[in-house]
Amino acid sequence: MQVVVNREPKLSKIDHLFVLLAEGETGAANEYEGVVDAIKRAKFSGRSDESITILADGPRKITLLGLGKRDALTIRGVRASLYAIAKTAKKQRDASIAVVFPYIIGKRDAAETARIVADHLSQSDYKYDPYITVKKDQKQSKISAILIPPPGFDNKTAKTIDSEARAIAEGVQIVRDMGNSPGNVMTPTKIGERAQEVASELGIKCTVYGRREIERMKMGGLLAVNRGSAEEPRFIVLEYSPKRAKQHVALVGKGITFDSGGISIKPAEKMEEMKFDMCGAAAVVGTVYAAAKLGLPVKLTGIIASTDNLPSGSAYKPGDIITMMSGKTVEIVNTDAEGRMILGDALHYASQLKPDHILDYATLTGACVVALGSEAAGLFTPHDELAQKLIEAGESVGERLWRLPEWDDYKELIRSEWADMKNSGGRWGGATSAALFLKEFVDCPSWAHLDIAGTAYAEHENAREAKGATGAGVRVTIAFLESLLR
Repeated sequence: MQVVVNREPKLSKIDHLFVLLAEGETGAANEYEGVVDAIKRAKFSGRSDESITILADGPRKITLLGLGKRDALTIRGVRASLYAIAKTAKKQRDASIAVVFPYIIGKRDAAETARIVADHLSQSDYKYDPYITVKKDQKQSKISAILIPPPGFDNKTAKTIDSEARAIAEGVQIVRDMGNSPGNVMTPTKIGERAQEVASELGIKCTVYGRREIERMKMGGLLAVNRGSAEEPRFIVLEYSPKRAKQHVALVGKGITFDSGGISIKPAEKMEEMKFDMCGAAAVVGTVYAAAKLGLPVKLTGIIASTDNLPSGSAYKPGDIITMMSGKTVEIVNTDAEGRMILGDALHYASQLKPDHILDYATLTGACVVALGSEAAGLFTPHDELAQKLIEAGESVGERLWRLPEWDDYKELIRSEWADMKNSGGRWGGATSAALFLKEFVDCPSWAHLDIAGTAYAEHENAREAKGATGAGVRVTIAFLESLLR
């Protein structure tokens, strides 16, 4: 959806006006022609379950949507309303809509609220359909939307908000498109090509390493996981280096383009969802894109290790001992614990760059989904200040993180009799033992692991978004990077 922020649009040219109102605060829409009369005629109160559409002159239709109590207003709740708006506009074939959102969310100011709402509104009609050959809505043109934000800033600021929201939304869409692509298309080679396309558009550096270079770098974890595959692995490095940068942040992403589990094969049910196992890698590409588009004065190095994980006669197997890039040895007890193997090499590579912070993104463990479901990503870090910054960043943009322990007490779970460690600690505390495995390859004063297994994609359509990749990682990281500049 194409979104423009405008405080004073010409509503006579709008097909459909959507007005979001809190319970008992319908007076917030008094300045918009026709809305007051609509509220009175419909006896609209603003309850969270209310949605009323009436015919009007200009615009042709007015829909009132309730947000519930204002003091309970959240970004996630607003997102549900924006998604409902997009579905209604598409169903009714409205080419031009306007959305009135007269409130400030939480502790944000009017400009921050407008940017967040504009970003989410632009993504609200997202649908991945390049492989659907007969489309029901072929006559439906792209929806053009005007966001009428809360008062508090001028037209110059509105234009800045437009470009910033668009940069973030485009970064999110890169992640969603990459994640939703089928595994036979979004191969490690394709991830490398997509990263190069983004780098070329932005004018930044991208290096894609093939098998020979990976072998020279002695990335034993990445090479081991790749042994069962006909597809070559890729190790990808994106470098955004603005001149004014005072901090360096390395972003590391898990790029398993399809995960069968390898020799320790997964059950067949829902295995098709394992195409989403590269959403951590996609998050790196999308975040670097958004940060560069925003011109953030923070140096970023995006690092992606990519392969698929398949069984074959040459596949790595339980009982193998692998020497990682760092020189540490790993006993393989479960080939389905492959993400941490490729991340171990990528995190060691990142540590050698001596960045100020390292963030890694991975659809790493089912255990994290068991713990948190799809409502929050797991956050693991030994650094309290970093944890607080990331949690606050997530809350500010509606991308929740929940801190889980990475205490050394759990190290016993990955202790091996035959190597420095084993690659799985078993069922209990699985998300934590995986984080502790990653920690063994990190040498950085400030590191955090984000387990996005539950948030990277929606198994089913929900109140906030369509089924498929969600773009997890981009918004929270941009908010975190911006917090470093304050």
